[in-house]
Parts: sequence; C-alpha cells; structure tokens
Amino acid sequence: MSRLVVLGAGGHGRVVADAASRSARFDSIVFLDNDPGRDTSETGFPIVGTCDELESITRPGDSCIVGIGDNEDRARLIRRIEELGLELAVVVDPSAAVSRGCHLEGGTVVLPQSAVNTGAFVGRGCIINTGATIDHDCRLGSFVHVSPGAHLGGNVVVGNRTWIGIGASVRHGIELGEDVMVGAGAAVVSDVESGATVVGVPARPIES
Repeated sequence: MSRLVVLGAGGHGRVVADAASRSARFDSIVFLDNDPGRDTSETGFPIVGTCDELESITRPGDSCIVGIGDNEDRARLIRRIEELGLELAVVVDPSAAVSRGCHLEGGTVVLPQSAVNTGAFVGRGCIINTGATIDHDCRLGSFVHVSPGAHLGGNVVVGNRTWIGIGASVRHGIELGEDVMVGAGAAVVSDVESGATVVGVPARPIES
C-alpha cells in the first residue's frame, strides 16, 4: 500500500480520488492543484501543494495519477511524472467489471459501472468514464477519453488522444485515428481519419 498523489482536484480529479479510496489500495490520498483554494472537503483528501511542486512534494513509495479530463493536459503531466521516475498508478473503481484477460497501462482510470472485456488493451493515461464499455479485443492508444455511457464494440481501434463523447457508440471493428473527436450521442459505423470531428447518427465529419 502507498500514498496516492492525484494531480488535479477539479470534478474529474475528485471522482478519480473517490474511486481510488473505494479500491482500498492506498494508505492515503492527497491532491496537487494549481488552484489551492479549491474545495475538496467532501472527499476528505487535502490539497498539499500545486502540480508545479510535484517533484518536491512526492516521496519514495508514492504513486501518481492525473485527474484531469483534457487529453493534452493529462498527457503533459503524465510525461512529467514519467520523466521524474515516479510510479504511475492504475485506478479501477470496485464497481467496474474489468476482465483478467485485458491489459491496462499506467495512468489509466476505470470509473464506476464501466466494463473492459477480455483481450482489450488500454494504453497509458486513458479514462474509461462512468458506465462506458470497452468490448473484447479493442485497442486504445494513449491518453484516450471514453466518456460516460459511451460504448465500443469488439475489435475497435482508437488512436492516441481521441475523445469519444457522452453516449456515443462505435461499431465492431471500426478504426478511429489519432486526435479524433466523436460527438455526444454519435453512432460511428465507418472508420474515422486522424484529426476529424464526427457527429450524428450515423456519424459524419464536420466540414471545416
């Protein structure tokens, strides 16, 4: 058991800390946040410094997790954690169904009532948000965010930093490139190239 340092004490960070506390894997949990005036009283976990003070505040045996929803910001902080040689935690809420036959890379969080099925690979620093499902043999790159209630069929491939919006669904066998944005409630039934934003049912690219 160890202390968990959560970078970011906003809404998402507090959800991550709550999931971590219910997993009973950590002796204690603290936040770092660049707004030290944030109210975290409902969590019972204090803000002990800013994210800029990461190196001076962490100590041997600590684990770190980034509780920030934005993919780019999360990626930047995770790279800093790695450069400092600190341990990246994996946080799985006890109510999530995570197969023993899947793989979760460091810095990933799997939040309440979500599922990751057998054969799935989830890269570094991903968010599998509340009620999301990742079916068998999916492959998610790093810093992907699968929003609440979004669903991926089997054998879906998702590129780095892609964001799948609330309530969206992605058909079996689809490939999403890097930096894709899938709109809330969209139904993706064909491959999406890197950098595209798709919306609607069926999902279609937004014209630039």
